[in-house]
Amino acid sequence: MCTIIALRGVHPAYPLIVAANRDEFTSRRATGPVVLSQSPRVAGGLDRQAQGTWLGVTEGGFFVGITNQRTWGMPDSTRRSRGALVLDALRLGSVDAVASHLEALAPRTFNPFNLLFGDAASLAVAYVRDDAPEVTVERLPAGMHVLTNDRMGSPWFPKAELPNAMIELDALPSMDLDGVFAAMLPVLGDHSIPRAIPPPPRGSLMPAAYARRLQALCVHTPGYGTVSATLLAVSHSGVARYLFAEGPPCRTAFVDHTGLLATPSR
Repeated sequence: MCTIIALRGVHPAYPLIVAANRDEFTSRRATGPVVLSQSPRVAGGLDRQAQGTWLGVTEGGFFVGITNQRTWGMPDSTRRSRGALVLDALRLGSVDAVASHLEALAPRTFNPFNLLFGDAASLAVAYVRDDAPEVTVERLPAGMHVLTNDRMGSPWFPKAELPNAMIELDALPSMDLDGVFAAMLPVLGDHSIPRAIPPPPRGSLMPAAYARRLQALCVHTPGYGTVSATLLAVSHSGVARYLFAEGPPCRTAFVDHTGLLATPSR
């Protein structure tokens, strides 16, 4: 159950700041950031099973991140890879182009998902659902936005409210980037669980006690949990910094991968 936190227009020098945790089965093979495309140059983690990515960014500072929509059942393995869609979106390279691409999709082509995408100028979120005839795309205003495994503001994910209590938005504009990232680290590594959590619906395959543990921002359960984390800052001229922790952010150091986005000299 992934979490993506996006700060849009909060910091004057870095109009888009992203802090994200990837939650996955520990048996699913993946690598940290690599170059996924040369033209445009794209960097992101690589899911070895489906050959897609859960989060990536272009050299120009266009970011795309995905979370699976929780459905309480097993996904349909015959549908297209959601990670491949993230790559498609990154190659399109703009909010308008991705919105047009998504709006032309047949929702049932993919298992349900939520897509967050944007750059220094704008940010949008898209929702793809089996029970909806069309893809929903919403442009997001300035501020902090938290995407989990449902729509923003969904009552099923009270964990999305935790960053609001932990991050002092008014203090961030005066900080340098090191300070901003330092403020985000305790959020990504937080193990607290909200008090009020809706129980799984009747007939769900997920036990209530297990569903409760998934409401932490940094998840630890046998065989499943937060397997990696990302910190990303986009300036008005492109990617300012791209850090990645190849393990739970509560105990794993972040490594700088910004250099992946530099075009090699000839």
